[in-house]
Amino acid sequence: MKNVLVVPCGTEIGLEINRALKGVKGLKVIGLNSVEDSSAYEFEHFYSGAPYIRDESFLEHVNRFVKEHNITHVFPAHDDAALLLSENRENIDAKVITSSVEANRICRSKKATYSKLKGAVALPRLFNKLDEVLPSALPVFVKPDVGQGSKGAFRADSLEALEQVDFETHVVCEYLPGKEYTIDCYTSAEGTLEYAGPRVRTRIMNGIAVGTQTISDPTKKFFSFAEKLNNSIGMLGAWFFQVKESDSGELVLMEVATRIAGSMSTNRVKGVNFAELSLYAHDGISVQVNPNSFEVKQERNLSNRYNLQLNYKHIYVDFDDCIIINNRVNEQLIALLYKSISDGCQVHLVTRHEYDLTESLNKYRLTNLFDTIYHITDGSPKSSVIKHKNAIFIDDSFRERVDVQQLGVATFSIDSVEALL
Repeated sequence: MKNVLVVPCGTEIGLEINRALKGVKGLKVIGLNSVEDSSAYEFEHFYSGAPYIRDESFLEHVNRFVKEHNITHVFPAHDDAALLLSENRENIDAKVITSSVEANRICRSKKATYSKLKGAVALPRLFNKLDEVLPSALPVFVKPDVGQGSKGAFRADSLEALEQVDFETHVVCEYLPGKEYTIDCYTSAEGTLEYAGPRVRTRIMNGIAVGTQTISDPTKKFFSFAEKLNNSIGMLGAWFFQVKESDSGELVLMEVATRIAGSMSTNRVKGVNFAELSLYAHDGISVQVNPNSFEVKQERNLSNRYNLQLNYKHIYVDFDDCIIINNRVNEQLIALLYKSISDGCQVHLVTRHEYDLTESLNKYRLTNLFDTIYHITDGSPKSSVIKHKNAIFIDDSFRERVDVQQLGVATFSIDSVEALL
């Protein structure tokens, strides 16, 4: 059994690593975070209270956690964490799943990246001081030399907008008007680039591609670009880079990162599990990457996670317009019922179904799902069949819910099922 620690697990990176690994055989995925956030609901094994990355006690805390929980692999889920853990990997009693310290140092600084790759790939024109920015060069793009998520980045349309910019700590470069691409990559244990999957960034929020779509690479221009980066920097496992098109359509490098990208799930669903592959690479295991040929469009938005402070061992649930809606099975509710059964709950069907109930259950393949079935045909209230106090009641009927609430039982309409999941 491999015990894989993701830290800090509350980032979009950490959440994607968890999604990629939680179903992999032989792995136990553990999340460690500074605060208790939405990742507490995502990770089956979650711990908070870790110092922040820049805290002097961060490394000591992580290494103590590694020993206490028999961690075999540590997955950094932030750029700073990747650099810090790679710099101290000899003092950590587990494999650190990121590229070399040299690669991390290069990629953590955009100036270091551009310096290392000069002559290898197309780079944006850089301006080292305000005097170099002529009016004809405007607009230009400004971003922190060390940063992530587009924080502090902006387009400057005038020289006045640049007067307060520190050229030492920021990169000021030409503004590229063309399409922006992210290329999700995997480098094997032997250092060979095995996969480079381009996707268009169609919608950006806080530096994250919340709208993105994979595209084909028939001329191998993205793969060729990736090979030049891989050969120059020396990657291992999952990594990615971003490029934009110039006026002439040439691909120009924006940045490179040595980690999982939050939207790598777009290429992952094509069959390339970057997190799993990274574990193989660091264990020295060679595997073949076989992606599907279809393309994927992904749209992301904010999602909700709930802690209801509610304990129950019985679910009483309605059938019509609840389990079955518009002649279709309510997949979300069925998922809740199966999850609850796995958690040790009993499920009781309470229905006024006007047709042959056995026939309807057979039709929708719902036989053997329920511990008890109450088919009410005499008009009596549903509250009359509820035998347990440590229960919840799910029904689309407002009147039925109000009646059952008098028993001290929590009630839910179908719109609230997400909170129970």
